Amino acid sequence: MSSGGSVDLYGYGDGSPDGYQEELDNNNSDDENENGNGATCCIPVSNENTKRAELTRPPCNHYDRNCTLIAPCCGASFGCRICHDDSPILPPLLIAKRASRRSTRSSSMPGGFTSMEDSTHRDTHHTIDRFLVSDIICRECYTKQSSKTNNCVNCDIQFGEYHCSICNLWMANDENPYHCPDCGFCRVGGAENFQHCHDCGMCIDKTLYSNHNCKSGKYKSNCPVCQEFLFSSRSASHEMPCGHAIHWECFRQLATHDSRCPVCKKTAETKDRMMPTWNAMAQGITFQPVPPELARVVNVSCIDCETSEDARAWHFIGVQCRTCSSFNTVVDRIIMSGEEANEFLEALQNRNDLANNEEGSERISRRRISRRRSHF
Repeated sequence: MSSGGSVDLYGYGDGSPDGYQEELDNNNSDDENENGNGATCCIPVSNENTKRAELTRPPCNHYDRNCTLIAPCCGASFGCRICHDDSPILPPLLIAKRASRRSTRSSSMPGGFTSMEDSTHRDTHHTIDRFLVSDIICRECYTKQSSKTNNCVNCDIQFGEYHCSICNLWMANDENPYHCPDCGFCRVGGAENFQHCHDCGMCIDKTLYSNHNCKSGKYKSNCPVCQEFLFSSRSASHEMPCGHAIHWECFRQLATHDSRCPVCKKTAETKDRMMPTWNAMAQGITFQPVPPELARVVNVSCIDCETSEDARAWHFIGVQCRTCSSFNTVVDRIIMSGEEANEFLEALQNRNDLANNEEGSERISRRRISRRRSHF
């Protein structure tokens, strides 16, 4: 633990980007940091500093593993890529630091002022590329080694029950992880339970595959609630009847106060699940008639089936679509209101009742005729 109670987040002993910079300056020159191809090499750290960093590092809550990643972007070490991306403080990118040192040497301005000028949020906040990770540190013996192994080269401890050398992933097998070559990285749930849809660009549950709403690039978008990128998200996704995708947990929270898709506003549940609610709303309209002075005649459009209806009776509970039974309708225009609307609606109701009575009488007459003929 460094002075002031700070935790060494970077793996360089003092818990701050300055310690990282000091280690970098003492052990590496610009030429040493680059190989013949111009690629950035990993920053060598002493075994003592590495051990101290591992002992003081906060535990990783994302994966059950026995190794630590060395980020290829900034040279810092973290429990996993999510620990890196979620860290509020990151050391600057290696390429930015090298440019800063070159600028300091060629500038007449004191080095401290140049460092303050270059130390911006843009330089320090970044995400790790999981596929570029090349070095890890064993948490048992603190040996730095290649990431393309699942057993320590020194103490032979297993880093994880599951290991993917492509994604540089180590984790437990309880979530049945597997690597999907079409998605390009690992997913959970078991390869035997999923089938990749090349149009959607996503692994779909086999039990839902035949009935899923296929839409190109559907998962190459952000969750409409939390705005996390769905394609690479670790959280389970849910497909709504309209075809839009959302995190399952976000959908559950949304369903507590709204039943519509946040994107297109269509009903986010299936018709079978919504019918009990819609029937209850229709019954509420029957039991709570609108007072004559508040009556309105309106034209409405149904968002679910995209049909329009004219001269409908408005109600504060809603206007039910006659085509799909949904209450997900909007008022396009108010035709009349007040006593005029009430008189119109009463006349319309009387006409409908008369038509229904005539239709019922005709149906009864047909039954009587049918019975008489059966006696011949």
